[in-house]
Amino acid sequence: MKRSKAYVASRRDAIVALLESRGEVSVSELAEHFGVSALTVRRDLEFLEAHQVVSRQYGTAKLLNPLGRPSGSRQVRANKAIAQEAARRVEDGDCLFVNASSTALSVISYITAQDVTVITNNGKALLLEGRPNVSMLLTGGEIRPPRASLTGQVALDYIKRVTATKCFLGVTGISANYGLTSATAPEPAINALMIERSREHIIVADSSKIGLTSSFQFGSTDEVDLLITDTGATDAQVANLMSHGVGEVVRVDASMPAGE
Repeated sequence: MKRSKAYVASRRDAIVALLESRGEVSVSELAEHFGVSALTVRRDLEFLEAHQVVSRQYGTAKLLNPLGRPSGSRQVRANKAIAQEAARRVEDGDCLFVNASSTALSVISYITAQDVTVITNNGKALLLEGRPNVSMLLTGGEIRPPRASLTGQVALDYIKRVTATKCFLGVTGISANYGLTSATAPEPAINALMIERSREHIIVADSSKIGLTSSFQFGSTDEVDLLITDTGATDAQVANLMSHGVGEVVRVDASMPAGE
């Protein structure tokens, strides 16, 4: 009996989640884990590879760019510099949405504005050091390991009761044709509602995310007021995004050591 599209999408989402926690997994391990044939797993991986979510080599698969997890020292510097630049956009009294992206979450650590309220669906916010100038609220919801994102109706209902000044969102990919995309199924609904319920929309994404398209779309480029990325983004990429509605693009220099 042929599986429904929803079942297949759910399995592919689960494969991405497993790769996030394991880093690299073999086709045989995936087939055993999900109780399907190796051929089925290869088809799933072909789909994910076509959407630039995973790469395959010698019977194994790994994420091209795990959500929020930098793959090298340059990306570490880039994400830190991006977070610092984003924090400079926070003003006294702001109410902010921050999604499950680790880059977006790290913005909080650099906020110097006073009397700021942050509402996030990132359970890892509990690990941050307390800041006297920032009040932090979790949406609640279903916990999704390993990212510790909070999703589902409880999280959505919480966000619906808030109007934020700004939202800071990380993405798996941003492209002119397909907009803002995520690799995991439950989170796009949260991201989309954060956009809807905030006045200014700021995307924090290193240059490796530009031009990428992942499985689940949650926004369009014309909803982006500001994209903060690094100097790895080319002039052509920036021009293309702005011609498709992105309001402003700021490129930070990741080659320079980021200040604390």
